[in-house]
Amino acid sequence: MKNIIILLITILSLFSCGKRDTINHYLTKPVTQQELAENGFYKYSYTYIIDDEDKVDDTIKSIVKYDMYSNVKPERNKEGKLCPTQLWNFYREDSIKAIKNTNYLKNKLNSRVITYLFRNDSLFYKNIEVPSFDNKHNEIVDFTSREKIIKYYDSLKISIKPVIKNSKTGEIYTGQFMIDTHKTRFYFSEKEKYYEMFTNYLTNSTYYNIREYWYSGHISEMHYLL
Repeated sequence: MKNIIILLITILSLFSCGKRDTINHYLTKPVTQQELAENGFYKYSYTYIIDDEDKVDDTIKSIVKYDMYSNVKPERNKEGKLCPTQLWNFYREDSIKAIKNTNYLKNKLNSRVITYLFRNDSLFYKNIEVPSFDNKHNEIVDFTSREKIIKYYDSLKISIKPVIKNSKTGEIYTGQFMIDTHKTRFYFSEKEKYYEMFTNYLTNSTYYNIREYWYSGHISEMHYLL
């Protein structure tokens, strides 16, 4: 029987961001949902129900629950749904909203967006994006070059090893490392003062379009196959 996917969106759960965040998000050690809640992260949830087309027994095959935690506060989009504040892709938005939300990213979030996704209560991935690094914010690490990334983890005596791209030639990936036991991918530009860090705890995938999925004025209710 062919499977179909039915989507149910749960009511958005919110946690006050008045709490001080004490987590070092640059470590790859997994954190719990409780820790994120206690450190002021907002929670956004949705559920996938995977069913089949047999209308006789209509047996549900499985339920997959996704809980995303973010340092980005919620807002209502044009459809009236709560979602993370839109930070990118203002293609159809007015200039006032674009300026307001961009200022929120720069001045309230210090140009750092942190995203954790849990799949059925297991940590799936973590993403940190810093679109404009400013060294006046001490809590934000400078990962704008490969050398700075390695130096940071070496200073903490945390194992960091490059991921091999070609075992025959010894070629390595410029921005992929095994940090402790977790594969982590970086995009960075020292010239543009930009970096993004992504750690996957369940699969080998090293990229998801975080901006589009979560921060473009809606929640893309993705179902991730493991």
